[in-house]
Amino acid sequence: MANNVSVDGKVYASLAQARPAIRNGSHVHLFAGIFKEGIYLQQSNITITGEQGVIFDGAVADEKAALVLTGNNVLVEHIECRNIYVPDLNGACIRFEGKNISIKHLYAHDSQSGVMTSSGTGQVNVEHSTFERLGGKAQGEGYAHALYIIAEQLTFQQSKVIATKGEGSGIKSRSKKVIIDNSLLATMEGKDSRLVDMANYGELIIKNSILQQGSHTSNSQLLAYGLEKNVPAKFAVNRIELTDNIIFFDNHQSNVYISYRIADELFNEDNILIGYFNSPLKFIGNNKWYTSRKRAHILPYPFVPSIDNIANTRDSILRNGISEN
Repeated sequence: MANNVSVDGKVYASLAQARPAIRNGSHVHLFAGIFKEGIYLQQSNITITGEQGVIFDGAVADEKAALVLTGNNVLVEHIECRNIYVPDLNGACIRFEGKNISIKHLYAHDSQSGVMTSSGTGQVNVEHSTFERLGGKAQGEGYAHALYIIAEQLTFQQSKVIATKGEGSGIKSRSKKVIIDNSLLATMEGKDSRLVDMANYGELIIKNSILQQGSHTSNSQLLAYGLEKNVPAKFAVNRIELTDNIIFFDNHQSNVYISYRIADELFNEDNILIGYFNSPLKFIGNNKWYTSRKRAHILPYPFVPSIDNIANTRDSILRNGISEN
């Protein structure tokens, strides 16, 4: 079990030995191996890069996460996390408490949470990452989620949230703005709450993506916008934009496209909606609705298109499917 770590070119035998050498601006390189210890870092402008085969397995720092990072302007890339559990029941792969983080090629799975942030400022950028089989009941009245983000903006690109469990949400946000682009959010066989839950309103943009609601979801809403009790709108802009998405309603019971209390604008156009859902006449204008996968001329569940094939799948459905409008 290798745990070699390089800090600014100097090699150490473990994260614990490497930690005192990490300074503001350091580049931390993790060599392939299974890491059983987490790390708490306060430094800013650091990069943490893993080789293929870097896995944090049951590794926890500060009873929070495998990587607890409190500095600003951090990049984390090429990391896998599994079996991250803490007593508060919200153990994450990454717990970020600073300003501005970019996360690339992260695979977080089979843990209580994937990424949690708490500062409320700065940018959180997630690219080419996968979050799978995460979530569950946390301490008190809360839940753990695949991503729980408090920031000025979350940008989620070319990434996946799959089979969130334990009634957690795929993305739970208290951020000013959330952009989901060219990504896949799918319940599949998980027991999630919602794919996206915008607890404090703000601006939600989902485009060029695939959304799928499965039969074991605990709530009927695919998307929730400001549904928590006694939570006022706190941002100047409170709008929803849903464009160019493929949306599968595979829940055999009730499917609710989106539920919201306050929205200054709902821009909902050029989406492909597949399956039965509540109040279709409210939402199908400027979209295409197919009442089944068969009528959309697409393979039955559990098939979902890859995010690399969204455009081709859209073209095929529009060319070969039989829509209701």
